[in-house]
Amino acid sequence: MRSLPSFLVILTSLVLFAAPGVTLLAQAPAAGPEKEDKPKSFLEALDRAGIKLTKGPATVRLGSVAELKLPPGYFAVQEGSMKAFYEFTRNSMGGNEVGVMIAPEPEQWMLFFDYDDVGYVKDEDKDGLDAKKLMSSMTENQEASNSARAKRGWDQMKVTGWAAEPHYDTKTNNLTWAIKLTSSADNYQSEWINESIRLLGRSGVMKVTLVTGNDSFQTDSAEAQKLLAQRFSYVSGQRYAEFKSGDKVAEYGLAALVLGGAGAVAYKLGFLQKFWKVLVAGAIAAVAGIGKLWNRISGKNPRE
Repeated sequence: MRSLPSFLVILTSLVLFAAPGVTLLAQAPAAGPEKEDKPKSFLEALDRAGIKLTKGPATVRLGSVAELKLPPGYFAVQEGSMKAFYEFTRNSMGGNEVGVMIAPEPEQWMLFFDYDDVGYVKDEDKDGLDAKKLMSSMTENQEASNSARAKRGWDQMKVTGWAAEPHYDTKTNNLTWAIKLTSSADNYQSEWINESIRLLGRSGVMKVTLVTGNDSFQTDSAEAQKLLAQRFSYVSGQRYAEFKSGDKVAEYGLAALVLGGAGAVAYKLGFLQKFWKVLVAGAIAAVAGIGKLWNRISGKNPRE
């Protein structure tokens, strides 16, 4: 199984260090008999935990506003099992989660979906996305953020640069960017990448985060983008082009989405929860590699 990055990224929900975030890090199983029948894969472990998955081909609803046509071999966590999935992976939910998609083994990359009904986000600043300025805004407040993280016993985080600068596609109304991160968990010796995709709709934004490893980022990113382009869609009445006068309009634009969707006042406070949620899906708060997660579940290397 191809492993994801071996780091701990504590990301939280959409409120400044107040709401819960998500972790792809399961607790090591208690020591047991050597002949214990352990699950042989991540998917089998989910099944044993009572987490129901929908296997493609199937159409999966993402809240009441969108849907994803799941390809053959891919999986989606069923709505009724979302809470169990988050608990199994030692994560808490922020409230906006609408879906988790798992690629077939051995790829094991994931897409996390959560929907923010902030209203129609105008793209008037699409030609003014200053990557250098945005990165400066992200990095200048790390000290304040890390101070708050330290109080919660979390590792220290640093954004080291863009893996892909913010890009807005006027044909699909999608905003995409990727950042490089490092952590005190390994003395800042390794970097990983988080890619964020924002799919604009009439009444809000579908926030999608790709979780994968550095070695497979380019391949998995291309596959995820292709899948979203071909198989994701807003339902009738919720498409960006269906905006009508009188509809709710978001109080911020594309640049603020990159910074977390909180606007100037919020991001001055530091790496607020909205920002970290942007980094790793509307769900993910701690991202340990699926490979290492599986090693802990199976007992192959519980110290990981």
